[in-house]
Amino acid sequence: MCSCVRGSRALPPALLPRLLLPQSGFRLAGRGFWSSPRGLAVSGDPQPLPVPSQARVVICGGGIVGTSVAYHLARLGWTDIVLLEQGRLGAGTTRMCAGMVTVAKPLSIECRMANYSNSLYEQLEEETGVQTGYVKTGSLCLAQNQDRFISLKRLASRLKVMGISCSIIKPKDVAKLHPFLNIHDLVGALHLPADAVVSPPDVNHALAVAAAGRGVQFLDRTSVQQVLVEKSQVTAVETDRGSIQCQYFVNCAGQWGYELGQASEVKVSIPLHGCEHFYLITKPLQEPLPPSTPVVIDMDGRIYVRPWQGGLLSGGFEKNPKPIFTEGRNQLEIQNMQEDWDHFAVSVRYYRTPLPSAVLNVSLIALTPFSNVSTSRSIGIQSNAFS
Repeated sequence: MCSCVRGSRALPPALLPRLLLPQSGFRLAGRGFWSSPRGLAVSGDPQPLPVPSQARVVICGGGIVGTSVAYHLARLGWTDIVLLEQGRLGAGTTRMCAGMVTVAKPLSIECRMANYSNSLYEQLEEETGVQTGYVKTGSLCLAQNQDRFISLKRLASRLKVMGISCSIIKPKDVAKLHPFLNIHDLVGALHLPADAVVSPPDVNHALAVAAAGRGVQFLDRTSVQQVLVEKSQVTAVETDRGSIQCQYFVNCAGQWGYELGQASEVKVSIPLHGCEHFYLITKPLQEPLPPSTPVVIDMDGRIYVRPWQGGLLSGGFEKNPKPIFTEGRNQLEIQNMQEDWDHFAVSVRYYRTPLPSAVLNVSLIALTPFSNVSTSRSIGIQSNAFS
């Protein structure tokens, strides 16, 4: 372990983002989650909910992608939707996300999707009664050279055409917005005042509650084994608890998506793999940062910094992400993993660039997985802005 962080410790489970628990509003019966017609209440029934014999849509994966698909289909009026989760809802990479919602994306379609997500998360708590941790912090995308500054100006032009509020600001204005940023080597920055942070497990919970309220059926601890296809049409899904006839199947299995695609009757290659991701959490500062402190995105250093319980949470994305498993060695649910400082050292050196070293009084270290696609963009609520 690097001497600069000696004495730090791995992030204990109690301090990781919360898992979805029975008290969160679902009825829990053995292995099954489902919505109650009288509302979402806890049940002590030890018998698992039986797997339905048929459905219109079967969704595999109870993370934020799967619950979002279920929520939006139900909101569009679709019925007979079943969501299957091999473990517990939100216990995969959703549980580990940093929770930054930013429109600083390399593609216009991604900007529009992020802007829609921001609007959705802002009203989701009112719709469901579930706290999502939504705080409109705004964000600062830093430019440490002229090439990056030109790139941010182009991004700002695209965002303004979409009607998204943003502005190019000078280093002195950056210092006013974030008290701990070192601006001596900055050329400028892009300020996105409407960006926000959320608690991904809580957003996942809220989406599931909303979907259940619209009739979506949830079954946890139910593994998909194979998708049956006849004449290029999905006909059924085989699980470890029985078969479900269906018209549509949606693979939202996250880091297990590739394996699921290969295990199906007609193989589908999903260009996605689970990779290691480090983030650091500092101790609360002497003058705690307010929750509304802007998120910092350093695209050249490939790191992000967000306020976290009076201190800072910061992570980095390497250009050569390290796979967390090889074929046949994937895990059922995500656990905090053993740190690898040799691999993370590339990102560590950039922490002294945007922030004074005195601020980085590291309290906790977490090494967690994230789902990575072939373009090296992460999937989920993260800082997907690095290009």
